[in-house]
Amino acid sequence: MTDRPIATSDSGGSGDSQIGRVPLASGLVGVLSTDLFFGMRIRTSLRQMGYSVAIAKDVPSFSTLLENDGQQACLGIVDFNYPVDWDAIGELKHAGVPILAFGPHKDVDGFRAAKKAGVTRVVANGEFSRALPDLALRYATKPP
Repeated sequence: MTDRPIATSDSGGSGDSQIGRVPLASGLVGVLSTDLFFGMRIRTSLRQMGYSVAIAKDVPSFSTLLENDGQQACLGIVDFNYPVDWDAIGELKHAGVPILAFGPHKDVDGFRAAKKAGVTRVVANGEFSRALPDLALRYATKPP
């Protein structure tokens, strides 16, 4: 299996986000989140399903994950519990990767901004936590 460098990755080992490599395999999920703890929970859940997971802390790194030097991700996930540049997320539509977004159920503006940006599905934190495996299977373009 060939590896290509990216900004942050699921490199195994300690589980920390770091500069590393993402295996070129079907089932890559790119995650945009600045919450390291919750990002690790997402990673653990999706890895148990057979997905490769890479976490980015900013939109340019997230964009790289979605395109992965030509190896397209099968799903993108955006955590909007923290500020997100929705205009930049909207520009990622050209990658053709479905994007799930999750955030506080009271953040009506965040939900509207995500939908306006063209996100595939927007859910509240609780639903995301409960239904992540089902959401991944439903929206990912490739099986794990």
